[in-house]
Amino acid sequence: MDKELFAVSEFDILPSVLKTIRRYDMLRPGEGVVVGVSGGIDSMALLHVLWRLQEPCQLNLHIAHLNHSIRGEAADGDAGFVEKIGRDLGIPAYIEQVDIPAQAERLGLTEEEAGRKARYGLYERIADQVGATRIAVGHHGDDQAETVVMNLVRGAGLRGLAGMPPLRGRVIRPLFELQKWQLEAYCREQQIPWREDATNLSIAYRRNYIRWEIMPRLAQLNPGVLSRIMHTASTLREDWQLLESLAQEQYQRALVESTPQRVSLCLSRLVGLPVALRKRVVDFAYQEISGYGASLPGASLEQMEQLIAGEAGGKGLTLPEAIEVSLIDNVLIFSPRVKIHRGEGWSPRPLSLGSSTIIEELNVTIYTEILTTVLAWWEDATVLQPRDAWRQEGTWWVDMDYGSVEMPLLVRSRQPGDRLQPLGMEGSKKLQDLFVDEKIPKHLRDKVPCIVDGQGIVAVVGLHQAHRTRVTEATQRVLRVTVQGCT
Repeated sequence: MDKELFAVSEFDILPSVLKTIRRYDMLRPGEGVVVGVSGGIDSMALLHVLWRLQEPCQLNLHIAHLNHSIRGEAADGDAGFVEKIGRDLGIPAYIEQVDIPAQAERLGLTEEEAGRKARYGLYERIADQVGATRIAVGHHGDDQAETVVMNLVRGAGLRGLAGMPPLRGRVIRPLFELQKWQLEAYCREQQIPWREDATNLSIAYRRNYIRWEIMPRLAQLNPGVLSRIMHTASTLREDWQLLESLAQEQYQRALVESTPQRVSLCLSRLVGLPVALRKRVVDFAYQEISGYGASLPGASLEQMEQLIAGEAGGKGLTLPEAIEVSLIDNVLIFSPRVKIHRGEGWSPRPLSLGSSTIIEELNVTIYTEILTTVLAWWEDATVLQPRDAWRQEGTWWVDMDYGSVEMPLLVRSRQPGDRLQPLGMEGSKKLQDLFVDEKIPKHLRDKVPCIVDGQGIVAVVGLHQAHRTRVTEATQRVLRVTVQGCT
């Protein structure tokens, strides 16, 4: 990997990329790498550099491209362009098409969020398929600065202000320490083709608004603002990593018990810790029991602080993902709300229209009602979206075309062979595969209620509605199912 192996010119980014790879131990000889390639200038610069490293570093490269279906023929052109680049370079290319606008609406996400989720889902699947140990993406210094500003505006802690890490899991960012202008100069000098995405100019997207409106104004105050933000993020990331390391030590000292159903911490060991470490220790326990790897929001951490200080007015509370926290005999206990074992499931229950049904094993109540008119949740700004409400407050609901449902209705746990065509998707999928796609932990899958009619599953609580039950203009009556206290 010596730079003497390569012809270095004034605008050659390879030496800088090699320094970044070495500094963060991103790549080792013989590794398989999935390269996320959109066809834009950033990903094309990344692909070209890794292609140059392929032989001397013995890399096994694979290209992954997601067609978002947002720009019609232009998006199809991007996919064809990437496929041809793969052929020209002798690198296998994997192309997948997803209707991101439909998926965003179905999941209650922005197109940016849905697109990111679909992209990384594709990268991970391809990496598993080909046995790759790394996933390379084209984020650079400008992206990092924009991320920091965006997180600052949203209200972020140290982790958010540290921006994107150069390496997380299998994902690596070899262009992390370069700026956009350097990538452009490199591509022009090397005559590397790329595709322009018109949506990158639209300030309707949050990141684009930061890029085209906010960053230029900050540059008026300080022309070197980009490199300054990059440096600040790097410094904060070092601080965050140190605190994480110290907190992990304290977590192990405070840990009393750790099982799939329970994580317990010694309260007296928590009380003596600085607040910054204590919050991280609590967050480690939450991530361990929830299985989602997502951190607690600030409001939940403040609730935990009140509970630990004896100011919560009780001996417990409920965290996102329906995680219960109890304080018993100087021990802080984290556990899923449901107390059943994987594989046992629970017996089906009939759902009577216009009444409520209690599932005691799950501590869940299900209400059904018939509506002649319905106000879509997205038209009411005072309520959370169904998925957010499910995760944050333990409440979820779904509206179905009553005429499409074959009564009677039942609620039960999953069964072998269960399949579902989720709203907005073509074709059905195994419920097991949907759980994997949604990253539902194995120990929680038997606890997810499935609502079924005479034809099969009509809804999976908190996740999906069957496409055949969708409400249309022809719908005369709406069957609303509301679940309270779900997992």
